[in-house]
Amino acid sequence: MLLNCPNCNSKSIGKINNNQYYCWDCFVEFNDRRQIFTVAEDGTLMAFER
Repeated sequence: MLLNCPNCNSKSIGKINNNQYYCWDCFVEFNDRRQIFTVAEDGTLMAFER
């Protein structure tokens, strides 16, 4: 399955776990429902606002 980042459309995607992915170009996480998250300094996920 080829994925593109829903934020920057990059194909440099890594799989974190089931249905969760990381973009190596814009440094956001997203899930299979295309919800985008940023990673806070303490490691928690925060909803990404465009």
